[in-house]
Amino acid sequence: MGKLISLSGVDNSGKSTQSRLLLKYWKEKKKKVKATEFAFGYFLLKPFIGFLRKATDSPKTGPVKRNNNPLFKLWFIPAFFDIWIGYFLHLRKLKNKYDLVLCDRFYTDIWVNLLYYGYLPNWAFNTFVKLLPRADIPLLLSTTPERALKREREFTETYYEDQIKIYQRLGKQINIYIVDANKSETHTFKQIISYIENHENIA
Repeated sequence: MGKLISLSGVDNSGKSTQSRLLLKYWKEKKKKVKATEFAFGYFLLKPFIGFLRKATDSPKTGPVKRNNNPLFKLWFIPAFFDIWIGYFLHLRKLKNKYDLVLCDRFYTDIWVNLLYYGYLPNWAFNTFVKLLPRADIPLLLSTTPERALKREREFTETYYEDQIKIYQRLGKQINIYIVDANKSETHTFKQIISYIENHENIA
């Protein structure tokens, strides 16, 4: 069975860039490798997302509005089961087909967003994040709001500050290697490769 590598972190921390660099690196080493964004989405719940957007008066695309409805705070329950179903029916199968599976964002990122947008009670974050499927090599790209805004001004500085606080909390709850993503893409890539090759049996 292959290794599952996850790249988590706030928007514009460089996850997709590192996924592309890692994909190229291991392909050059003749590894059978697959890059995917599957773990940052729903499986059976996809048809219900449109209903959720309408119910919360959210736009058809992009982030949903932050939730204040106590009922929708329970969204994390079906989301939790949906994550596990998707993992067993799809992601785990990829591990059987490839030497390496690179996840550009992971289930932990869904959990961070559920808390930020109000679809997960504060008390449930710490408990359930430990029960989510785990990557063999989980990586968290850590950056500052200023650095994220330099890459793309998609969100406000306050958004990044609040999300980063949740990711810092995440790093204290689960075993995940924190990568300093505040310098160049090459520097970040070298950190990741050094960590993986020093701690995992991947030649």
